[in-house]
Amino acid sequence: MILLVSGIVVLCVIPLSTIVYFQNKNLVLEKTYEVCRNIANNIAKIADDELLVGDTYEASTSALTKLRESEIKALRDTYIIDLDGKVKARLNLKTIPEAKIEENLPYYSKLDILTSRELVLNNISILEFAYPIFIKYKNKKIRVGTAVFEFDAEEIFLPIKDLRNSILLYSTLLFGFGIGIAFFISISFSYPLQVLNQGAQKFGSGDFEHRIQLYGKDEIGQLAHAFNRMGEQIYDFTQNLEKKVQERTEELNQSLTEVKNLKIAQDGDYYLTSLLLEPLSSNNNFSKNVITHFITEQKKKFSFRNWESQIGGDICITDTIQLNQREYTVFLNADAMGKSIQGAGGALALGVVFNAGLIRSRTFSQSKLFPEIWIKERFLDLQNVFLSFDGTMYISVCMGLIDTENGMMYYINAEHPWTVLYRDGKASFLEEQVSISKIGTPGQESRFYIRTFQMHDGDILITGSDGRDDVIIGYEGDMEIINEDGNLFLKRVEQSKGDLFKILEEIKESGKLYDDISLLSISYQDKRALDHPHLTIPAESNWQKIRQLVAENKPEEALSEIKKFPNRLPSDYFLILGKAYSKLNVWQDALEAYLEYEKREPSDQEILFEISKLLHQLGKLSLAADYGERLFLRDPKHILNLIHLADVYLQSGIEGRAKALLERVLSLVPNHERANSLLQKITTKTVSYLDKEFLLGEISRKSPTELKSETLLIAERLISLQHDSAALKYLERAEFLDPDDANIKFKIACTYFNLKERRKAEEYWNASIKMDISFVEKIKEYKKTKTKEPSKKRQKK
Repeated sequence: MILLVSGIVVLCVIPLSTIVYFQNKNLVLEKTYEVCRNIANNIAKIADDELLVGDTYEASTSALTKLRESEIKALRDTYIIDLDGKVKARLNLKTIPEAKIEENLPYYSKLDILTSRELVLNNISILEFAYPIFIKYKNKKIRVGTAVFEFDAEEIFLPIKDLRNSILLYSTLLFGFGIGIAFFISISFSYPLQVLNQGAQKFGSGDFEHRIQLYGKDEIGQLAHAFNRMGEQIYDFTQNLEKKVQERTEELNQSLTEVKNLKIAQDGDYYLTSLLLEPLSSNNNFSKNVITHFITEQKKKFSFRNWESQIGGDICITDTIQLNQREYTVFLNADAMGKSIQGAGGALALGVVFNAGLIRSRTFSQSKLFPEIWIKERFLDLQNVFLSFDGTMYISVCMGLIDTENGMMYYINAEHPWTVLYRDGKASFLEEQVSISKIGTPGQESRFYIRTFQMHDGDILITGSDGRDDVIIGYEGDMEIINEDGNLFLKRVEQSKGDLFKILEEIKESGKLYDDISLLSISYQDKRALDHPHLTIPAESNWQKIRQLVAENKPEEALSEIKKFPNRLPSDYFLILGKAYSKLNVWQDALEAYLEYEKREPSDQEILFEISKLLHQLGKLSLAADYGERLFLRDPKHILNLIHLADVYLQSGIEGRAKALLERVLSLVPNHERANSLLQKITTKTVSYLDKEFLLGEISRKSPTELKSETLLIAERLISLQHDSAALKYLERAEFLDPDDANIKFKIACTYFNLKERRKAEEYWNASIKMDISFVEKIKEYKKTKTKEPSKKRQKK
């Protein structure tokens, strides 16, 4: 027993001293973290505008001087750096090696909150805290620099080490004292334990009338009392068995009543959840060309009072929206992980987020999105929400858009059962492999891409949850046999001719449903032929001649032949027309022809590349980037598009996104000459604030249009601070992003006017008037306002 006590003491003391050490270490770190945060907040309030404007930094230097005078324990150094890595103020007047700044700068630029780490510099353990400095303007956070604090780790943790050594010393003394007590107690326990053992043997032999003669109030006495009481109860039980059975039956009946009450309360929760889910799963598609139907049958059925309902993780949503003045049918079929209430929670979260996205789609800014960008936005909405569940909730989904005029479908399949195409009496799968894992799985942003499919007149698409295949088709003893043939669903689609209700009937006739099931059908009717029944189609010989003239670099002759035909020609007419104009360097006419072709043949991905190149040629960099991003979302491995898109971003000054695209090219084609050449043009060592969002992943929420808006916000902030020179830099960046915005040119002109550069101001004012004649009155009003300001100042004096 002494050995046992000794082992227990050793096992307790050593972990205890370790726990105390690390708890106190964490406490010291927390207190140091809190001190740094308070100091950093004060310094940030002083240094933010100085870092933004690039002023004298007198206030920051004064704050650090007071910090040195306060003699904070273990504080070795404090300094403030800007986005370019330049030290603007510091506590220790010694020069910081540039190598150290360059080495740590990427780490500092990624921080969003106060962050600590341990370093070893010149054999000295350093505890470093880095705090990113932001300014807030119109609810936007703008990063301007970083404050860095360095502490001597040895000096901070010295008291904790002394405490640990004291614990070990006193524990050793107590250990010896405990051994002596244990020896005395072991002797004192010997006799009562012998009596207790004899009594236990009596009970074991069936003598329940025996009583152990120990009456102490210690543990052994209590144990003896428990043995005696057990003997009494067993003796009483053998004498009163029938009465005990009746009492137990009454207790069970009471428990059963409580269980029923709990069941009613649970069904109430199910009912409320089903009421929340019902309006989220709706068929709001009103298109006449794209017809949608869906069926949802959840595995969990329940009744609450007078209502019968169901609950589960399957959900279907359809709607109609307008994007860039074109009508699209929205569809979604999803299956949340988990049964009954857990699955319903996932479906409820998806329904709320997706329907909120549909509502936002009706705003002016969202209605200007391209279909690929719209799907990307909805994916990111759902991905960000389900990532917050930390792996406790995933959901498979098939969602997309269908152009109701031409039947072009843009969609994604996130580990959902494959989509079925029913055409000309035959059913087949659209997908062959999984490209994106379930929503909520980390790292899917880099694998994201959008599938496209051109629907024909009479086509029916069917998507459904895995309940369509998970059917119990028999039993092997007590084991259920579940269908594993994925192609069986294709046969049911063909037999039912794409009718959802007949498909569900056949599934139920083949076996018992094992899971929730939902089916969504989309049928397309191409009415373009009815709208244009008399399209003039030139003879094949004429087309061959036109193609040959273009190939032989004779665009004038090709255009002459093309113009012989009437209007309303097939799609190829506009493709050849665009090529002819391109060879003549008539970029605007070529662009209009390609845009018409893309409208008629949206499945041709290469036309997006050609349109992007023409927009680039015309100097419309923002639109060129949008079309390039559309192709990137469809085909992330299109090398020529990646190179072209990187070039567009380089000319727009968005070097972070350009760098990410070029690195993707080099990962696909190592030593690509053009990619390496463009990469050498990126000379900045750090990524600017405007580039930061592009480095957060392959998919960015910020389009060039959004970047332009953010750049204008920064410029307005600087103008309000009367820093016109700094504001001019951001206004010129906005002009790069959108050179056709007359309002930006007007603001640049006003800024030049404030800087007394009248010639430049007049130049930009004239440019804004050429784009929009209404700016004549705005310019007059602005000049009138600026003329009155000096007279008002004289009156005040």
